[in-house]
Amino acid sequence: MLAITHFVVILLLILLLKLDRNEMLAVMLFGVFIDVDHLLAIPDFISQNGVENLTNAESLMAADVEWKSALHSPMAILIVAPSAVAFRLALPLMAWGTHVAMDMIQIEYLGISSLAEMALLGIFVLALVLVEFRRFSAEHQVSEMPLSGFLSWETRRMILILASLIPGKRSRPANAA
Repeated sequence: MLAITHFVVILLLILLLKLDRNEMLAVMLFGVFIDVDHLLAIPDFISQNGVENLTNAESLMAADVEWKSALHSPMAILIVAPSAVAFRLALPLMAWGTHVAMDMIQIEYLGISSLAEMALLGIFVLALVLVEFRRFSAEHQVSEMPLSGFLSWETRRMILILASLIPGKRSRPANAA
């Protein structure tokens, strides 16, 4: 699957399971960031096919390059299971299993960058927006809120989340001196 599809699905899991910051990290590592191995194959591809073919989809698909590492195979359970024990969470195992299952569905049924895959991405994005809108409606205790209210609420939430990721910066309550 496209990395963005993995990212949206993992965000959806994070929202549905109401994960904390440490749990989010574990889920992102095993659900999304294991795709970094695709980037590690680029030097091999360039040495075999040249830089000019990096944007040629047919050349990328036909290349004799191992794009996926062992983390994308079912045997990776031997790596992921001990990591799940180390995190003291089943979440890494769940995120990895979701990632591998999505890749297998793509290969067996959808095809790479197919219309069906794009439709599935659209469905996941819609589900993500609906989950967030439900959270917004519950927090504001209204059944009907204008889209502008939802978008400003979501923007403020994203700014707070991003600000909390800056080292040394801690968000303080509004009434703190």
